Amino acid sequence: MFPPVLAASIEDLANKFGLHTDIFIAHSIAFIILVAVVVCFGIKPIMKQLEERRARIEEGEEMHARSQKELAEVKATGEQILADAHAAGKKEVEHARETAAKLQAELTEKAGAEARAIIDNAKKQAEMDTQREKDALKEEFARLVAQATQKVTGKVLSEADHRAINAEAINHL
Repeated sequence: MFPPVLAASIEDLANKFGLHTDIFIAHSIAFIILVAVVVCFGIKPIMKQLEERRARIEEGEEMHARSQKELAEVKATGEQILADAHAAGKKEVEHARETAAKLQAELTEKAGAEARAIIDNAKKQAEMDTQREKDALKEEFARLVAQATQKVTGKVLSEADHRAINAEAINHL
């Protein structure tokens, strides 16, 4: 009982709304063809490009992560090298200071010994010679002090320095 009534009402309904089956089937086939064309030539290439882009982005992120890791390693290595160089530099400076102090002590002792020998000799000569000889010995002593000073300081003394040292040496005597 329903099928003929239903069939009649579907036809009436289709006619009422202007639905014709052959046109509907043609439109459906055209729609299916359009969907197939859009899927084949539109969506698939776009999806392929999106997949390639996603792969490139992942690769870029991996490269970025590796770069960050390598950068951190390079920074750590650089800091370690700087710390090692700083420690080695401190050791070298300390060693140089110790060597300089020893050398200065040796040179000072040597200069002191030379100066004492010169002073002893000058005292003996001063007792035997006249005042003129004393003045000559004072000048000689001043010259030797200047020479010793020049050796100790490692500086070439000017004429003014020689005079000042001579005057000071003469005043001390």
